[in-house]
Amino acid sequence: MSQHAFHPHHHEHCIHDALQAADVLCAERGVRLTPIRKRVLELVWASHKPLGAYVILEKLTDEGHKPAPPTVYRALEFLLEQGLIHRIASLNAFLGCVHPSE
Repeated sequence: MSQHAFHPHHHEHCIHDALQAADVLCAERGVRLTPIRKRVLELVWASHKPLGAYVILEKLTDEGHKPAPPTVYRALEFLLEQGLIHRIASLNAFLGCVHPSE
Protein backbone atom coordinates (compact mmCIF):
# COMPACT_ATOMS: atom_id res chain seq x y z
CA MET A 1 0.00 0.00 0.00
CA SER A 2 1.34 3.40 -0.97
CA GLN A 3 2.08 5.90 1.77
CA HIS A 4 1.59 8.87 -0.54
CA ALA A 5 -1.72 10.68 -0.89
CA PHE A 6 -1.04 11.40 -4.55
CA HIS A 7 0.02 9.28 -7.48
CA PRO A 8 3.49 10.00 -8.92
CA HIS A 9 3.28 12.86 -11.40
CA HIS A 10 5.05 15.98 -12.65
CA HIS A 11 4.00 18.45 -9.97
CA GLU A 12 4.95 21.60 -11.91
CA HIS A 13 2.29 20.63 -14.45
CA CYS A 14 -0.30 20.43 -11.65
CA ILE A 15 0.64 23.89 -10.42
CA HIS A 16 0.62 25.35 -13.94
CA ASP A 17 -2.75 23.76 -14.75
CA ALA A 18 -4.27 24.95 -11.46
CA LEU A 19 -3.11 28.53 -12.03
CA GLN A 20 -4.33 28.49 -15.62
CA ALA A 21 -7.73 27.14 -14.52
CA ALA A 22 -7.90 29.85 -11.85
CA ASP A 23 -7.17 32.57 -14.43
CA VAL A 24 -9.95 31.28 -16.70
CA LEU A 25 -12.45 30.81 -13.87
CA CYS A 26 -11.85 34.27 -12.44
CA ALA A 27 -12.09 35.90 -15.88
CA GLU A 28 -15.39 34.10 -16.54
CA ARG A 29 -16.74 35.27 -13.18
CA GLY A 30 -15.48 38.82 -13.57
CA VAL A 31 -13.36 38.71 -10.41
CA ARG A 32 -9.70 39.66 -10.04
CA LEU A 33 -7.01 37.10 -9.38
CA THR A 34 -4.53 39.63 -8.03
CA PRO A 35 -0.81 38.83 -7.88
CA ILE A 36 -0.96 38.09 -4.14
CA ARG A 37 -4.02 35.85 -4.55
CA LYS A 38 -2.32 34.01 -7.39
CA ARG A 39 0.90 33.58 -5.40
CA VAL A 40 -1.03 32.26 -2.38
CA LEU A 41 -2.80 29.78 -4.67
CA GLU A 42 0.55 28.76 -6.15
CA LEU A 43 2.02 28.18 -2.67
CA VAL A 44 -0.98 26.07 -1.66
CA TRP A 45 -0.62 23.98 -4.81
CA ALA A 46 3.16 23.69 -4.42
CA SER A 47 2.64 21.71 -1.23
CA HIS A 48 1.24 18.20 -1.31
CA LYS A 49 0.02 18.69 2.23
CA PRO A 50 -2.41 21.13 3.86
CA LEU A 51 -0.81 24.53 4.35
CA GLY A 52 -1.70 26.94 7.15
CA ALA A 53 -2.03 30.70 6.76
CA TYR A 54 1.04 31.45 8.86
CA VAL A 55 3.16 29.02 6.84
CA ILE A 56 2.01 30.85 3.71
CA LEU A 57 2.82 34.18 5.38
CA GLU A 58 6.30 32.89 6.26
CA LYS A 59 6.92 31.70 2.70
CA LEU A 60 5.84 35.07 1.29
CA THR A 61 8.09 36.88 3.76
CA ASP A 62 11.02 34.62 2.80
CA GLU A 63 10.43 35.66 -0.83
CA GLY A 64 10.78 39.33 0.11
CA HIS A 65 7.09 40.21 0.31
CA LYS A 66 5.84 41.94 3.43
CA PRO A 67 2.17 40.97 3.71
CA ALA A 68 0.27 41.40 6.94
CA PRO A 69 -1.69 38.38 8.20
CA PRO A 70 -5.04 39.94 7.13
CA THR A 71 -3.74 40.14 3.54
CA VAL A 72 -3.07 36.41 3.50
CA TYR A 73 -6.42 35.64 5.15
CA ARG A 74 -8.26 37.82 2.60
CA ALA A 75 -6.49 36.03 -0.25
CA LEU A 76 -7.40 32.65 1.24
CA GLU A 77 -11.02 33.75 1.73
CA PHE A 78 -11.22 34.85 -1.91
CA LEU A 79 -9.76 31.53 -3.10
CA LEU A 80 -12.25 29.65 -0.90
CA GLU A 81 -15.19 31.70 -2.22
CA GLN A 82 -14.15 30.95 -5.79
CA GLY A 83 -13.81 27.23 -5.05
CA LEU A 84 -10.10 27.21 -5.89
CA ILE A 85 -9.02 25.79 -2.53
CA HIS A 86 -10.52 23.75 0.30
CA ARG A 87 -10.17 24.44 4.01
CA ILE A 88 -9.37 21.53 6.29
CA ALA A 89 -11.10 22.84 9.43
CA SER A 90 -9.53 20.36 11.84
CA LEU A 91 -6.06 21.54 10.78
CA ASN A 92 -6.98 25.14 9.96
CA ALA A 93 -5.10 24.58 6.71
CA PHE A 94 -5.76 24.69 2.98
CA LEU A 95 -5.42 22.43 -0.07
CA GLY A 96 -5.83 23.15 -3.77
CA CYS A 97 -9.14 22.12 -5.32
CA VAL A 98 -8.67 19.63 -8.15
CA HIS A 99 -12.03 20.48 -9.80
CA PRO A 100 -12.62 24.21 -9.18
CA SER A 101 -15.31 24.59 -11.84
CA GLU A 102 -17.60 22.00 -10.25
